[in-house]
Amino acid sequence: MSFADKLRTWMPLHENGVSRAVHFVGAYLFTFALLVPLSWVRLPVPGVSLTAAHLLVLAVVLYAVTLEWTAGLLMALPLLPTLAAAEAVARLPTGTAVGVAVGVMVVRFALVVGAHVVFEKKTHGLSLGGPLLFFIEPVYLLTLVLFGMGLKRDLHARVTAGSPGAAAVR
Repeated sequence: MSFADKLRTWMPLHENGVSRAVHFVGAYLFTFALLVPLSWVRLPVPGVSLTAAHLLVLAVVLYAVTLEWTAGLLMALPLLPTLAAAEAVARLPTGTAVGVAVGVMVVRFALVVGAHVVFEKKTHGLSLGGPLLFFIEPVYLLTLVLFGMGLKRDLHARVTAGSPGAAAVR
């Protein structure tokens, strides 16, 4: 399935601006919560302090760029402070760090599900790509911003022309 197809499916379920903003923040909260424990997993690379958290961020960025390169690069920018914050929390006592990570994950799910129910009056569960979507949803959202700026016209045309009644970018 192409990115245009994925975006076409995603858009009608994320039409409210508040819900979109919550999803944007929620993606980074989800990533943060996973980066905390992944920061404890040190990789044996001589001369470099490399953790599993670094590898996750790299994988997310590479995948995001393959979906839509401009939005992928833009979504990568907030990952740097997200990684730095997760590494800082990971240096706290283990119980505190776990509590922060779990608390952030709980808040993230409550916010995103709440945004769907309150602002969208609908929800989709994991039907749009499963847990992978939690990492890369900013790519979808930033692509809509690019559309709104009059950029990515070819992609916009593919998204809106792909099916009858395809949602217009708001």
